[in-house]
Amino acid sequence: MVTLPSAGSESADQSPHRHRQVAESFGVDTARYDRTRPPYPVALIEAVLAASPGKQVLDVGCGTGIEARQFRDAGCVVLGVEPDPRMAAFARDTGIDVEIGTFEQWDPAGRSFDAVISGTAWHWIDPVAGAAQAARVLRPDGRLAAFWHVPQ
Repeated sequence: MVTLPSAGSESADQSPHRHRQVAESFGVDTARYDRTRPPYPVALIEAVLAASPGKQVLDVGCGTGIEARQFRDAGCVVLGVEPDPRMAAFARDTGIDVEIGTFEQWDPAGRSFDAVISGTAWHWIDPVAGAAQAARVLRPDGRLAAFWHVPQ
């Protein structure tokens, strides 16, 4: 188990992107993670695609590929970026192309995308560097769509 520093410690910044070891701990049991994390509503996938200029999608922090598979099944070409090699391997086993690395440091190699998506993962991204990287890789009129599950 990984714990965040307490408020009185030297590193009291509770911003999730400063504590990547927590995010990268999810890969301990990838099958369980994938089995227990719910998919996203079809209406959400449709709304993102309706607002995007095309179907080339970059999934930031794709994990096991839950939302990547949903976008793929909706007709998109999806590339994932994932820092945890265990999560990336699981996503690859489901047919998702994944490159290992943190989004902020990832090299797009001149590629651009119609949508940059991030399902329940954008909070692990540095807000300034992540927004700048998204702006660099998005095509004109491209969309950044960060979304989360909200318990009811």
